[in-house]
Amino acid sequence: MSKILFPLFLCLVLVGCGGGARADNQPSNPDYLGELRGAVVNPPRKINDFTLPATSGEDFTLSEHQGKVVLFYFGYMTCPDVCPTTFADLRQVYTHLGELAEKVKVVFVTVDPERDTLDRLTLYTQGFHEDFIALRGEGESLQAIMDDFGVKATRRVVGESALSYLIDHTASIFLVGPQGRLVEQFLYGTRYQDIVHDINLILSSKE
Repeated sequence: MSKILFPLFLCLVLVGCGGGARADNQPSNPDYLGELRGAVVNPPRKINDFTLPATSGEDFTLSEHQGKVVLFYFGYMTCPDVCPTTFADLRQVYTHLGELAEKVKVVFVTVDPERDTLDRLTLYTQGFHEDFIALRGEGESLQAIMDDFGVKATRRVVGESALSYLIDHTASIFLVGPQGRLVEQFLYGTRYQDIVHDINLILSSKE
């Protein structure tokens, strides 16, 4: 299957992080990269560790999920179409993984902390699946995480009220592998079967 092309902004992020020889303690590229169906990050790139408040009631820290596949999606609750469609797909992914779902975490990071409280986010994510969680950050801490993933979000005013706005944002699912590295990006519209295929492949292999 043909690879999906990277969005330009993500390509620029990856180019800026590349270059130079591989350090001796850096994991080698996994053999399965050529079999993945998403937009592959080659080589997989380490995501900086971070901690944010979560709807689970405890802070979420990325490094505490080593050994799992973590699917990140950046969006907002009042998104009229793309976000709910993506979460419907993620519910299908989770359902079709069967027992492997225990090794997968679905994480929603709001890009609209002004309106999206943790209480509201809890109702939103659990409306799709009880195991899904959401994270809420603000200011520089949120921006640093978005920059690390290559996520863009721009507010667009659509009414007279200060809260009448939409957010144009990166509509992709990001897969962080068991070693905490960004392995691939699923662009909006990727079939849930392809995501299931890649998760199965990654979890059945050793990075």
